[in-house]
Amino acid sequence: MYNSDPERNVIVDENLSLAGKTLLFLHIHKTAGTTLNRILEQEYNPFLIYTIEGKRIEWSLDHFKRLPERRRTALKVVKGHMSFGLHEFLPQSSTYITFLRDPIERCISSYAYSKGNRFNPFHGRINEENLNLAQFLAIAPWNNNLQCKAIAGIDRRDYRPISLFREMQRPGAKGPDPGFDVWSSPEILQRAKENLRRFFGFVGLTDRFPGSLVLLKHLFGWKLSSYSSYRKSRNRPKRETFAPELLAAVEERNRFDRELYEFGKKMFDDLVSRLRIDLEQEAASLRSDGPSNQFASIMQRGSLAWRATASRLVSLV
Repeated sequence: MYNSDPERNVIVDENLSLAGKTLLFLHIHKTAGTTLNRILEQEYNPFLIYTIEGKRIEWSLDHFKRLPERRRTALKVVKGHMSFGLHEFLPQSSTYITFLRDPIERCISSYAYSKGNRFNPFHGRINEENLNLAQFLAIAPWNNNLQCKAIAGIDRRDYRPISLFREMQRPGAKGPDPGFDVWSSPEILQRAKENLRRFFGFVGLTDRFPGSLVLLKHLFGWKLSSYSSYRKSRNRPKRETFAPELLAAVEERNRFDRELYEFGKKMFDDLVSRLRIDLEQEAASLRSDGPSNQFASIMQRGSLAWRATASRLVSLV
């Protein structure tokens, strides 16, 4: 039995095997997606992967849509910071996967990454003006309910216009009126829920990452036996270090992402039940540190580096 939309050609297979479908990984910022990207590059032929370039997202999306149909048909993976909708450009059967994260934890991680990474466009302003988490979200409103916006299929150029993005980097620039963020709404939340239900073969949880990988192994037939975490925010402050009233403000700003996250948790638990596996036992056996042998570790990193580079080069031509 299939739950499908023949006009869109995305199928959620009720027999729980997704190995034959092209995988679209909708990577939402700060949900452990970089680690999954490295795993995908290890599991699939890098020459059959299209990677949305993180620093040129709109260019990559437009480039993908212009590819000859024969190239799009050959792809096994499309991955990166995209919004829902790219499946419409794939002639073959496909399915989406994504990871959801507790919205407060995701916002804290985004804030810590922006504050600690000197190459981030907001690094200077956050540190020079000593902006706290709530103030950061006020000048970067596209971060609020970001999970809903991406999964609902809102184009980033709409909810994060480049003119506003650049203006908010200017020292002292006042954040836009809260009414600007019309995409944080019950309607967008409902659209995101419906897309998850109809078009996503898998919804993972960042706070249950090893278990999520176990489920992906079963669904797609991966050979994965170990993994290493990438791009963890260094010196990330713990949730408990923030004032309760500040966290309450962040929670209010992200109330739609909260509801979507709870919806995704139910989908996750339902999949675990249907697969009938001992998730905790299998997750415990999935080594998270990679090879213990130093030489093997160096070789693995080298292999992953060239595979990542190969998938990106292929995506540029």
